Amino acid sequence: MDNNQEKKSAKEGFANAWKKAAELGKKTVDGAKSFAEQTKQNIHDQQAKKYTPVTAKEYKSKGFDMPKVIEIVDDDANREFVEDKDAIGWIEEHKDVEILHMYVSFVKKSGITFVPVLLEDNVYCADTFDSKKYINANQILGRELEAKLAELRNIAYCLGAKNCSIEIVETEASKDKASVKAGKLGSAESSAKNSNMQSVKTVTEFEGHDDPKMPELKWFAHDDNINGLIKMRLNRAIKNDSLNLSGATSSAMSKKIACAIDSIVKIKGNLSIEKETVREHSKILVFEIEF
Repeated sequence: MDNNQEKKSAKEGFANAWKKAAELGKKTVDGAKSFAEQTKQNIHDQQAKKYTPVTAKEYKSKGFDMPKVIEIVDDDANREFVEDKDAIGWIEEHKDVEILHMYVSFVKKSGITFVPVLLEDNVYCADTFDSKKYINANQILGRELEAKLAELRNIAYCLGAKNCSIEIVETEASKDKASVKAGKLGSAESSAKNSNMQSVKTVTEFEGHDDPKMPELKWFAHDDNINGLIKMRLNRAIKNDSLNLSGATSSAMSKKIACAIDSIVKIKGNLSIEKETVREHSKILVFEIEF
C-alpha cells in the first residue's frame, strides 16, 4: 500500500470515527432531552393529582357530594392541570377539607345564591340551613351572630315577654385559655386572671301577653336551656329567667373549615378566619327574659 492509499484509508477511518462519535453524541443528547421531558411530565402528572376536575354533568348528578366551601376563580385558573374543556372547576383538599374552586362563568348555572354578592377570588361557606345558599367567609360569623340575636328576640316575642335583654360577653385570654361554659360564667371570669372581658348589651321591650306560642327555632333548636324555657312558659310556669348560651354550641363554622379557608385566603395583618372562629366560640349570650 503506497503512501496515498494509506493517507486515504486513515482519512476514511477518521471520518467514520467522527461520524460514530457524532451519532453517539446525538443519541446521548436525545436521551438526556427525553429524560428531562419525561421528568417534567412526571412532575406535572404528580401535581395534577391534587386537582379533581368537575364537569357540569358530575356537578348536577345526584351522587355529587357538594363541598361546604367554594372559591370563585377566573376561567383560566389552573388550566395547565384542569385540562377537561367541560370542567366547571376543580376540587382540591386544603387542610383535609374539600374545597370546590368554581369557574366564574358557571356561577349562574350553579343554582347557588352567593351572599351578600358574588365576587371573584372570594371564598364562600354553605349556609347552615339552606344548601343552595353560600355566604362570604369573611362575613359569615357576623351574620351568624345577628341571626342568633334575632331568633332570641323572636322567642321572647312569641312567648309573650314584657322585655328581654341579650348581653354578648367575650373573653380574650392573653395567657390562660379560659373557657366559658353555659351556666358557669362567674367561674370563668375568676379563672381568667389575664383575660380582658368585653360585653355588649341590647334591651328590647314588648307589649307582653299571656298567650304564648311555639316559636320557630333554628340556631337554638337543640339547646336544652331554650327548650326548657319554652316548655315552662307554654305551661305558664315561669315569670322570668336568665340563661347563659354558649357560642360554640351552635356555630356555622368549625375550626377545621376555618383553617382550610385560611390556607387559601390572604388576609392583611394578623387576622384570620380561624382566630375569628375561636373568638366567636368563646362568646356567651346572656339571655334575660321577663313575662
